[in-house]
Amino acid sequence: MKGMFVKDMEIMRGNMKTFIGVYIIAIFCFLSTSAGPSFLISYVSVLAAVMALNTIASDDMDNGMPYIFTFPISRKEYVKEKYLLGAGMVTVLWAVAVAIAIGVNASGYRMVSWEELIASAAAGLFLAVFANAVVFPVQLKYGSSTGRLVLLVLVFGIMAVGWIGVELCQKMKVDFSGLKNLGLRIWNLGIPVCLAMLFVLMLLMLLISCTISIKIMEKKEY
Repeated sequence: MKGMFVKDMEIMRGNMKTFIGVYIIAIFCFLSTSAGPSFLISYVSVLAAVMALNTIASDDMDNGMPYIFTFPISRKEYVKEKYLLGAGMVTVLWAVAVAIAIGVNASGYRMVSWEELIASAAAGLFLAVFANAVVFPVQLKYGSSTGRLVLLVLVFGIMAVGWIGVELCQKMKVDFSGLKNLGLRIWNLGIPVCLAMLFVLMLLMLLISCTISIKIMEKKEY
């Protein structure tokens, strides 16, 4: 597995100039526009997920998977390495983005409440973890080119279902006061408890996604 980490780090180093450029643009937009910390943290966190995802696309390029599995690595180890790589990249870049947002907030250049900053940091991390949990199985199942199409259909499908659901709820005058009260009760438990619950949820998402990806890889023929 160590060899796979080295290989993937070399792949990402080849694309590092592009990613650094995008990172700098995100920081510039954060500092020069009215965008809040949620923009910077979410953007950079998802960028980290894309960086890890690109290693799968590189492996799949030119029918490269059969060659990779001539190395002493099982399909289960391959999947685990990708998830560990994705989690590591997301954690590092997310932490850097949060540190920048905290520094800007502490300097007084762009003041937001610390509660908003914590919420933005948690939301950005959750978004990146959710992206990894959804995209990795799709990419492994359908490959890089078909996977993008399937993912696009999935995203627009979720958006369409969400929009239709909201419209129906408004027409039917569905009462969401119970959900609002539940949300307030959870929030009143305190920020540490909420963050712990979010961490457990993200961990479960990754474990379920990783299990699905392992089954997908074990069934594929190369």
